[in-house]
Amino acid sequence: MLHALNNLKSMLAVDIDPSIDAIDINYVEGSDSLSPYNLSDSFSSLLMMNGLLVANIWKLKTGQTQSVIIDHNHAMEMLYRPNFLHINDQPLSLDAFKRFESLTHKTKDGYFETITALNHLHDKTLNLLNCPPNKEAIEAAYLTKTAEEWEHIFNENGLSGTKVRTQKEFREHPQGQFLSKLPPVQVTSLGKGTIVPFKPSDRPLSDIKVVDVSHIIAGPSMSTFLAEQGAEVIHIANPTAERIASNYLDTGFGKKNAYLNFNQQDDLATFYELIKDADVYVNGYAPGRLQHKFGITNDKLLSINPNLIIVTSSAFGEVGPWKNRHGWENIAQAAVGSSFDHGLTNQPILCPYGFITDYGTGLMGSMGILKALHNRASIGGPQQVSVSLASTCMWYQDQQTQPVLKDSEAMLKTIQKVVSGGNISQFSTDTMTPFGLITHLKPVLVYSQTPAYWARPTSPLGSDLPKWD
Repeated sequence: MLHALNNLKSMLAVDIDPSIDAIDINYVEGSDSLSPYNLSDSFSSLLMMNGLLVANIWKLKTGQTQSVIIDHNHAMEMLYRPNFLHINDQPLSLDAFKRFESLTHKTKDGYFETITALNHLHDKTLNLLNCPPNKEAIEAAYLTKTAEEWEHIFNENGLSGTKVRTQKEFREHPQGQFLSKLPPVQVTSLGKGTIVPFKPSDRPLSDIKVVDVSHIIAGPSMSTFLAEQGAEVIHIANPTAERIASNYLDTGFGKKNAYLNFNQQDDLATFYELIKDADVYVNGYAPGRLQHKFGITNDKLLSINPNLIIVTSSAFGEVGPWKNRHGWENIAQAAVGSSFDHGLTNQPILCPYGFITDYGTGLMGSMGILKALHNRASIGGPQQVSVSLASTCMWYQDQQTQPVLKDSEAMLKTIQKVVSGGNISQFSTDTMTPFGLITHLKPVLVYSQTPAYWARPTSPLGSDLPKWD
């Protein structure tokens, strides 16, 4: 069952060769009954649309057709993929979401959502709350103000935070109204340019070069997906920035991992050298941040590479009053209405099945890149791909919905499984890496002619030189 696939085909308007088969297996009705979003169908459809676009590129390159198979069980496990990681048979400890001041808190008039997965966010949040890091003091502090007051305070101080809203509240909010007018993935032309035809290659995407300047999950997972079919990816990390180990281990497969400090002119020049030969540039930072801080504007990038595909991944999009806000998975869900869609009026609960906006936005982004590659090969010119966590969550809401089993105990039990780490799967594989033997999930899609695999193991940040093969 892939009902949402037709929605994606219509939205992207790419002519997929009719000889390419889309096959789904192991769909079980009710397997996602703790969510109203038909996640098994909608998330699997996102994956399949990506697979069809890859298969179509291969058909255009070689004339060879193939089938693409998705197992719904494997797709649902991808939603909490970091929690299947083991290093030398030891489960990876996942502590990013276990701090008392993080996630959902009752306020004077409702609920407030924030995130303190990084140490500097933890410190700044405790300073704003003006309390020690113990549960009772934190709960008392949040009760001193309304949810909207906390939202204003947090965002004015550069922190991620949102009032927990219903779906109706967000759709009536100015930000929701802006996003409601836009598709969840926007692919637009940035001007006229040269047609860049698909070139012969050993694998569907092995002639594509990607510069990945992103972090957390959504941005990095775009290029991880492209690397499954051979794309050459260089992930650029800031050598002074804190990162979450489970995230970069999970999204590091298939990539070179290099350090560049954009505050250093030599490093910035190296970045522009990479852009010169790149096909795709992924920017996973808040809108305007890299432009204002380092001068990395579209005009600058296109002056270096006039056929570049520029990808932006943000929390709330690039329009509206929240366009510059920072955000994470839980922030987007809480703002858009997912917490009340899944929980109760007196107990909002995030989607229990995993990181639906992070991995969903990653797949929206890779889907947009694949469409942009089709556009560049047919009409030419540079392309812009824009995706956001909030728009992805709204897309889930807009798909065929189902009655949700609002069983708080079952939801919390499922959430505990999703965030605890140490999960075991029939879809896991072992890869020897510089970190040791890592057990991790395999790519979800199975292609009959072009097997999905990562040619490079995940590696430590900064362990590769920032240069193309």
